Amino acid sequence: MLRYIAAVEAKYIIFMLCALLGVPLGIVACLARPALTRGVVMLMVWATCEPMKVGINFFSREFYRANTRGFEVTLADLCALILFGYMLLKPKVFPMRWNPPLAWPTRFYLLVGLVSWSLVGPSLPVPTEALRVPYDLFEVGLYPLFELFKILRGYLLFWVILNYVRDEKGARDILWGIGITVLYMGYLTLSSRYLDGIHRVKATLGHPNSLATYMAMMGSFCFAFCLQSRKWILSMLWGGLAVVCTVCVILTISRGGLASLLVGIWLNAMILLPRHLNLKNIALLLLGIVLAGALLAAAMDTLAGRFVGEQDAASDMAYRGKYNDQARLMASDHGFGVGLGNFSATSWHRYAAQVDPDLPPGTPAHNNWYLTLGELGWPGVVALALLWLRYFGLALPFYVRARKDLLSTLGLAGCTSIIVNHIQSLVQLGYRQTPLFSMTMIFMGLGVAVWYRRRTDRETGPVQAMGI
Repeated sequence: MLRYIAAVEAKYIIFMLCALLGVPLGIVACLARPALTRGVVMLMVWATCEPMKVGINFFSREFYRANTRGFEVTLADLCALILFGYMLLKPKVFPMRWNPPLAWPTRFYLLVGLVSWSLVGPSLPVPTEALRVPYDLFEVGLYPLFELFKILRGYLLFWVILNYVRDEKGARDILWGIGITVLYMGYLTLSSRYLDGIHRVKATLGHPNSLATYMAMMGSFCFAFCLQSRKWILSMLWGGLAVVCTVCVILTISRGGLASLLVGIWLNAMILLPRHLNLKNIALLLLGIVLAGALLAAAMDTLAGRFVGEQDAASDMAYRGKYNDQARLMASDHGFGVGLGNFSATSWHRYAAQVDPDLPPGTPAHNNWYLTLGELGWPGVVALALLWLRYFGLALPFYVRARKDLLSTLGLAGCTSIIVNHIQSLVQLGYRQTPLFSMTMIFMGLGVAVWYRRRTDRETGPVQAMGI
């Protein structure tokens, strides 16, 4: 126990030194050698997949069942601060986009969250049957602050990306960061399965379904650049990364993850293949179909056991529907919901027993929209819907305007990855989990950055597009 406490204290000290010294030193280093910003961007993308190793929680409540259990700060946040400081000191190169299109919907969502937090009551006593956890009160006034702080961190990532990516050079930095991350996660997944013997792999993300969603987002993204790249070697590279992601999803044995990955790949293929119809892409697509068939055939026994024999999907969805019923009751009793992060506490307090006396309390709704309904009420659902309607209003034109350049593909691929996450967020809490939330903010930032570039092209005339 003493060793554990010492290790935790050492982690706090190291992290504080990195924050207080590393950020200003990083800004100075980037000003001295601007090429270092490329490494900072790649490191920021990679850090999203290691929330525990390169992150820390202040006021941690690790035993409470919620997506955010403290004031999280990760290496991705520190990298974002370095890039923010660097761009702030280079106004001629990076004229600041202080009020991007999604700023007001985000502020409205935050406002609803703050109002909801202001209306929560005092801490709730932990029921006797839940006292296996080392606390006796549910701190319902504290948990919403964890989530609100995470939203601000996510907005920082979004804002940094949309200001950094102004041309194809900046876009490539994000691409290679994603490529490195996929290789890293592929190595961890394969070693977990075949060296450590873990049946349903979760790698660094805490749960197999979280890993499946993360890699499904990455896989659909990589597949887009397999088709967009002009050179065989680059198409093979991005195609190989898409295969790595597919293998990772299969090894999680996640039904939703595999389905959402297939939807993402299908969507990108339907849009991008006609734009880039050539012998290379036809050959790679046929090769991919054969390889996917071989992978599924090799994993069929394991997948069939999960999909058919191990658990009945219909009964599982009906069971999860009881969490949604709790959310409806919460919204009925509280106009602005019970507060972000408070679903578990109020489920213990009363709502699980109201829905079904035999329902184990404390599990948050797995559907992000119902989770939002329970925690923020109908105002929160409206705020979240406005945020996504604004984003998709900017991003969906990438699907209908048949441009072949790198930036247009970047905006489209990022939007498809977000759609993949949305599919999983209907059944698996995808959007709220920090690694998935962080990547979603990065993809949203890419979409808005491309939108800005297209607006500039309309005003000044487009520059010649290049491939990767």
